[in-house]
Parts: sequence; C-alpha cells; structure tokens
Amino acid sequence: MHSKIFKTKLFETDVELNLMEFDNDDKRQWKTLFDYWSTLNEGMKSYKARGVNLPEGISEVAFCLYSGSKRFISIVKGNSSASFDTFNTETKKSEQIKACSVVSDLSSFGPRSKWDDLYFMDFFNNGNIDGSFDLYLIPNELIYNTMVNSTETFKDQQKQKRRPRFSIKEKIIQEQGLKPMATGVRVWI
Repeated sequence: MHSKIFKTKLFETDVELNLMEFDNDDKRQWKTLFDYWSTLNEGMKSYKARGVNLPEGISEVAFCLYSGSKRFISIVKGNSSASFDTFNTETKKSEQIKACSVVSDLSSFGPRSKWDDLYFMDFFNNGNIDGSFDLYLIPNELIYNTMVNSTETFKDQQKQKRRPRFSIKEKIIQEQGLKPMATGVRVWI
C-alpha cells in the first residue's frame, strides 16, 4: 500500500485528494487483520459482551482490493464539503462504503455524507463469517427517500444536520428485493 495525490473534480470543485492504493501484496495482510478482528469479535461474545463492529479499515480496504478503487484519506488542496470513503480514479466517482457482519445492520451516516455511488458489503454469510462478502450497489434515491422514523426521510434528517440511522439490509435490500452485484467475494490470496 502507498499514498498518492490525485487531481480531479469533486462535486464540481477542483481538488487534490490524498488516496491510498493497494496491490496484491496487501491481500495477505488484509486477511491477517480480518482474522484478528474475527478472533476478538468471537472472544467478546464468549464473555456475553457485544461483538466488535467491523472496522472501516477492513471493509473499505476489502472494497478497494476487489474494485480497484482507492481509499480516501484527505483533501490536500481545494475546498469541498463532503464525506466519503473511497474514490474510483477511472470513473472519477466518490464512493460511500457500508458493511455489516451481523444478521441486520444499523448503518449510520454523517450529516455531511455525500457520494456518487453507495456500496453495501454483507460479510454475515449466513453466520459463516470468513472474510467473504456479498456486494450491493444501492441506488441513491432509495437511500435519500428511506423513512428513518415515522415522519422523516434520510434527506430530512441530513438537512437538520442529524445522523440518519437505519438498516440498509431490511429497509432497502430486503424491501426492494435488490440482488447483489457480486456474491462470495474473496479478496485474499
């Protein structure tokens, strides 16, 4: 892995992004980190404690290893008010990555979250959490129009500078019958 600066337009603003690139050498390291997390997660459950959330460093890197996207680190030059996770230098699209390793997720979004494409990674794998995942591309209109409570949509809460939270699996994937764009993805060697 290494960082590089990438000049582009981000939401119609000229910027320079600090991006992290990954290659085949990172695949073995990713699996080692995933296995450490999995061991800790299972160990916590044996103490009847809540499991450990899947760190974004694991899910976002897995997405990059699969897609060829780069992990977003920071904006080096330019002024853009956005929060996203990865950037595809080929398509010039910012990407939001959400992931879960449980039956039903509770995905949370910052009030400034903005992206071109949103991907959901399901690591649950019917309880066989081995590092493989199913990948979904979630249409933006489904996210923005999701009711997060009885009176407000995702978009309503963002306008109020609040953090919308809901289950992408239940409210979008299951309700809309979305099919994964890839299943059983393994990014390690």
